[in-house]
Amino acid sequence: MRNRLSIALSVLLAVPLAAGGQGAPDAVAVDPTHHHVLFENEHVRVFRALASPGDRSPMHTHPPFVFVGLATARLRMATPTATGVIFDVHPEQVLWMENAEHSWEMIAGQAHVVAVEVKSARNRAPAAPANLPATDAATVDPKAHQVVLENDHVRVLEVLASTGARSQMHSHSRGIVLISLGRARGRLAMPDGTSVLADFHPGQVIWMEPGSHSWEIVSGENRLIAVEVKSAGRK
Repeated sequence: MRNRLSIALSVLLAVPLAAGGQGAPDAVAVDPTHHHVLFENEHVRVFRALASPGDRSPMHTHPPFVFVGLATARLRMATPTATGVIFDVHPEQVLWMENAEHSWEMIAGQAHVVAVEVKSARNRAPAAPANLPATDAATVDPKAHQVVLENDHVRVLEVLASTGARSQMHSHSRGIVLISLGRARGRLAMPDGTSVLADFHPGQVIWMEPGSHSWEIVSGENRLIAVEVKSAGRK
């Protein structure tokens, strides 16, 4: 799986800001047909982008965001400085994009992307540094929680586990956008001894507040991308 993850801090589709800022309108405002807002809170705006061959989107912008691919597609892009740029999207692709300004046309496949826009990154101010506890998920259980991208604004984890796998009690100290790529049922146990069954399916997107739990995969193949938002830490 890891060799199919694209990890980048900048891509060709992100262009430098002009002195007056980006001129094209926001993607959701100019093209709501293809950019569907799933939810928004004080930390993030999350949208899903869906497109089929022949679909087009006019020139638009995106604030800084994490791009997560869920399907295979090929698009022809144009930016203010380039045209005819071929961009391939594939499942489990993870990118960080800043100052993105582009239009696109779908050439092949079925585009399915979830974008996590990070509001604190709009003013380029990094989140205050925080020391993660010894109970952090990636420290307690690095086999199941692998860091695939990190910068001043986000840490992105890949969570992979099959039926019967268990993870001991661990913590998530920041708010998380959880994006499911697989189908599984898990049992989550809380520090107070209570437990709950959680079902995951491809394309599911949820917001998870900071907290602690352990888990066991009851059935299926658990494949998650967890976007930790550093500005959404415990208060």
